[in-house]
Amino acid sequence: MKKLFFMLLATVATTAMAQTITYEEVENSTDPKNQFQKEYSAYVASDGHTYNVGDKITIGMPQSNKTFAFLASKMGMAAAVMGGGPVPGVNATFAGTDMQIKQIKVNRSKKCGASVSFRAYLSGLGGVIVQIENALVSGEIVSQGMTPDKALEELKKAKDKLELEVITQQEFDSIKAELLPYLK
Repeated sequence: MKKLFFMLLATVATTAMAQTITYEEVENSTDPKNQFQKEYSAYVASDGHTYNVGDKITIGMPQSNKTFAFLASKMGMAAAVMGGGPVPGVNATFAGTDMQIKQIKVNRSKKCGASVSFRAYLSGLGGVIVQIENALVSGEIVSQGMTPDKALEELKKAKDKLELEVITQQEFDSIKAELLPYLK
């Protein structure tokens, strides 16, 4: 009985730990076809932020002035499949609005390997599929993590505080050491 209990406990612990996937794991995968689960509850993106199912993400500005390149309406995708045309993107009127992450999935293809996408809900549109890494890099999704611009802004604030003697040199050095990796 004890043996069965410990096996069950080990299975639950392994399953619970496997619910988070990282950008590095996806990028460094050697066998994306067999290596990943279908869905995850959390994703640690290249910006260092952990995005969880249920979190809200903010839509940034589209690549073009009309539509987003890395956000696609599920309804638009269905219409494109039925009609055989291109997949229409989400239009620019949704810039600045929030949507809620409903699913985090690893997509696999022979041509492109593995990538992570979010299935999100956007009020007024419904389901949206987000190619998260492309959307973060392009600014179509506002990064929740530390970007080079945010790191520089924080470092400048810390420098001002040091000059005003609000913080010590040691505190400034600590902040600088923490932010430096994001500036490179």
